Amino acid sequence: IMIDREDRRSQLRTFKEGVNWLNNGVPLMAFPEGMRSKDGRLMEFKGGIFSMAVRAGVPIVPLSISNTHAVMPGYSLFPIQTGEGKLHVHVHEPISVEGRKEAELAELVREALLSK
Repeated sequence: IMIDREDRRSQLRTFKEGVNWLNNGVPLMAFPEGMRSKDGRLMEFKGGIFSMAVRAGVPIVPLSISNTHAVMPGYSLFPIQTGEGKLHVHVHEPISVEGRKEAELAELVREALLSK
């Protein structure tokens, strides 16, 4: 699901479409920062994906993809080296959205991502 950050209607359509997919059992993958980091460090999260999960009542499963900055830095359109032996994917424990606000979920996801 693509979003046009400049168009408020696009943002609302994307939100509704995402909640609809989640309600129909289709998992979504999102990058909560909204863009690649210039220095490889985790940036501030956008709230949309957390709001979608709360609205749909589905758990969040954080995924860490480690060392991507070394393979494809924020300034690069293409990888500058192979990821073989460098990239690692970590699947973290699901986080229940029940009774939680978006800010708390964002913090729990951040903690999970930083743990690996």
